[in-house]
Amino acid sequence: MRLGKAILAAVLAAGTSWASADALTDRAKQLLRDRQPKQAYELLLPQEPARAGDPEFDYLLGISALDAGEPERAVFALERVLAMQPANHVARAEIARAYLALGEREAARREFETVRRQQIPEDAKATVDRFLSAISAADVTQVRGYLEAGFGYDSNVNSATSNDQIALPALGGIIVTLDASSTRRSDHFGSLAGGLNVTHKLSPAWALVGAASGAIKLNADEGRFDTLSVDGTLGARFTHGKEAMTLGAQAQHFELDFERYRETRGLVAQWQHLYSERRQASLYAQVSDLHYPTQSIRDADRHVLGIAYGAAIEGAYSPVLFGSAYVGQEREQASGVPHLGHDLVGLRFGGQVRLGGGWAVFANAAYEEREYGGLEPIFLVIREDDQKDLAVGVTYLLRPATTLVAQLAHTENDSNVQINRFRRTVASVSVRINF
Repeated sequence: MRLGKAILAAVLAAGTSWASADALTDRAKQLLRDRQPKQAYELLLPQEPARAGDPEFDYLLGISALDAGEPERAVFALERVLAMQPANHVARAEIARAYLALGEREAARREFETVRRQQIPEDAKATVDRFLSAISAADVTQVRGYLEAGFGYDSNVNSATSNDQIALPALGGIIVTLDASSTRRSDHFGSLAGGLNVTHKLSPAWALVGAASGAIKLNADEGRFDTLSVDGTLGARFTHGKEAMTLGAQAQHFELDFERYRETRGLVAQWQHLYSERRQASLYAQVSDLHYPTQSIRDADRHVLGIAYGAAIEGAYSPVLFGSAYVGQEREQASGVPHLGHDLVGLRFGGQVRLGGGWAVFANAAYEEREYGGLEPIFLVIREDDQKDLAVGVTYLLRPATTLVAQLAHTENDSNVQINRFRRTVASVSVRINF
């Protein structure tokens, strides 16, 4: 629902001047009147470097970007309009709507309230009031969720070695043949995932936060490696100015071939600093208890401490970047098995770039090094792993809140214990609906 229609009539009647019309802007206006915002956006975007700063061009680019599902680009264009025309209530109403689409409710509220104080038609005021009421209601309880369904190909569904024979030093170097389930198995798969995030404000400073999610992966032939995971968190968040602190409990239930494989319970604490609406940093700590119902000797206590940073950069292609670093350890709970525990250190980083027309590309990479605590009793070495992950993909906005995602991910685990050395590549296509 666009506020501009109601406000625009009053602003034009009051004599607001626009830059001279030309063939480009006339065509864009016609496309918008025909309810073809994506086509208008694709028409205007290539001209942005040359026409940026022209209020009429920037306004048309902003509203077409917003209705085409590119709210970040809409904000950039409409900010240029307001820089030159601070009293342009039409652009201010639209940028408020763009902020709301980005989930930046405080910025949206500020702009809507500014518009509400101006001399605008009563029906426009009523529309603004409905937006403000919706923001206030959302400030008390916010519920967001997603559903995602997809299919793909996995070159190593069981993350196993590709060698079917290995030497056992503890048995004099004898060569043994591995069971088929212990070597690499490839397969096609289907997947389904979904989740909910809930925030309920108790006061301006305090809020209850919770999340629940689940994911299932079904292999076409290798059903013994089907997986199911269910995750949940519940906690409280305290916010003061640019600082936010969250403390919560986490749990995960993980099944392999629909039988209990691992149960995880723990606590997480996070401090977050907001440098601006587009830049933030956080420090986090996790303490978890890992329980394996059928292999209790693998039970462990896991501790992780990390730091992260994320930024949405203004400018062409609206890049979003993030990075994190962490250290931790898993300590075995059973006695006499130090080779099952390990220290770990890792890095993660990635980003996304919008290409316009609903298209975006993304990439992320991770590295984790693990050093185990004792001699492997069969392989007679202290195990060391270096795991590298890389994923690249493209997304396309089919319609507002519905995205097509194509992704290629590769994992490579180098280990001095042959049975733990593997490579895995997963290609997938999915459709994600946010609500």
